[in-house]
Amino acid sequence: MTSTLAEAFRSELPCSDATATLLSTLAQEWLPRLGGTVEDSEEDSVLRLRDPRVFGAFVESVAEDRRVTTQVRNALIEHLFDLLPLPRTEGEVIAVESRAPRHLLALAAALATAEGLSVLHVMHLVYAIFLDRSLVTEVPRKTRSFVLQAVLSEKGSEEELRLLYACLALAAVPEPEAASELRRILKMTTVPVESRRALATMAAADDGGRTALTRIAQRQGLLPADLSDAQSPTVLANIPHLPARLSASGLRFLKRSGSC
Repeated sequence: MTSTLAEAFRSELPCSDATATLLSTLAQEWLPRLGGTVEDSEEDSVLRLRDPRVFGAFVESVAEDRRVTTQVRNALIEHLFDLLPLPRTEGEVIAVESRAPRHLLALAAALATAEGLSVLHVMHLVYAIFLDRSLVTEVPRKTRSFVLQAVLSEKGSEEELRLLYACLALAAVPEPEAASELRRILKMTTVPVESRRALATMAAADDGGRTALTRIAQRQGLLPADLSDAQSPTVLANIPHLPARLSASGLRFLKRSGSC
């Protein structure tokens, strides 16, 4: 008879019975290390694994297990993204606690490596780092740089979403790193020139792009549409500005492209 935990894996991923049994065994081994106890029932374990923070930690813990194939690992990461919440109503995001696993960007990088990063993943990444910019610095620089490239090159997503992700990510890292990343992005032919021009324009703006970012966040439902004061506490608390050091690179790109 299939266990409750194995059945949950089989139906939610979905996957074969053998894979579900393996994942169930691994989960029972790992959950006590992730805050559970050996006394937890399988029903308790199923509920705990529906918390994206717990499930993300579980995925990380088994990702290098030789018994877990790349296909299964990617299916687990896909399911993790399915567990992440998205705002249901305009402005809801600013009142919602972040529930993303700490190394979300590392898991996104694995999907991007497999060319599996999609529009929905980009939406979840934007929402997650809008709530918690520290997610960017929880992973090594090489990883966050790779994810930034992947998001900006994901042409199926709205340009505004890609730009919002880029600005949130650049504002979260040390200024020298942000400046280096921007220079590299502005040279990337895989990033549409329109996106590079818009990013350069925000970097060159006197307010570090905060006004433009606020409008994007409002159009994307991340801030209330009726916010009109750029100095309001809601804007200041939720919308970063790009470091002043990025302005020179933005201006050079705009001059080269004949945009100013």
